Amino acid sequence: MSLFRKPAKPTPPARSNGEILRAYENNENITREECRILYDLVEDPWDLGSEVHYRSYARLIEVTAKYVDWANTDWVLDYGSGVGTFTRALKDAYPHIKSIGIDFDKARAAADRRFGKDLFDRYYEMNAHVSEYELVRTGLPDMDLGRLCVCFINSTYYMFTEQRRRQRIAHFSRLLSCFEARAQSDAMRYLLVTANNTDRAAVDAINTRGAELVYLSRDLELASRVEQFNSELHTRVWVS
Repeated sequence: MSLFRKPAKPTPPARSNGEILRAYENNENITREECRILYDLVEDPWDLGSEVHYRSYARLIEVTAKYVDWANTDWVLDYGSGVGTFTRALKDAYPHIKSIGIDFDKARAAADRRFGKDLFDRYYEMNAHVSEYELVRTGLPDMDLGRLCVCFINSTYYMFTEQRRRQRIAHFSRLLSCFEARAQSDAMRYLLVTANNTDRAAVDAINTRGAELVYLSRDLELASRVEQFNSELHTRVWVS
């Protein structure tokens, strides 16, 4: 082992539900597991399922249609699907598209309450002990996803930032590889949307796929009824 390897990040002490809720209300950083717990504490975290949030995603889908051929897309991977607002807006615009959701078990329950249990065509749940990596490695069936668009909508922040950047790049690439192997490689699209900040590790991982960046914009905003959760969207589209 190298003498120069950086030590692991210290694990912060667990916060109470009240402390998690206060951090959320003050728009402060929360951990991956705290994000999962939040779905039990707040009916609609970050106003995700609101009508104004839905309209923001509908506008995102409309704008990116020039770069993502939604009409000829068979599947989307909605990674960090939350309560399902992006998938709902996409299916309303393009009913033929099938969606794979990946998020916390508690987010799945919130999505079922908000949009019904038939929203996702497949869903993979993470919990306190099972990450998306175990799910993808052991639970993804050998299926043909046809023309696939991998969508990361405001998800990389909570899924990856507790790891060092090199680990995030490696894990992100591994996740992409699992789905690329089941899709038509000549029809791959990648959509990365982040609010207020962009995870450079996510950008670097997608760039290693040999894909071409065809769209980069900060023109869109993520609207919310709660003013502190309004944010600028950093939107990128790659084509393989």
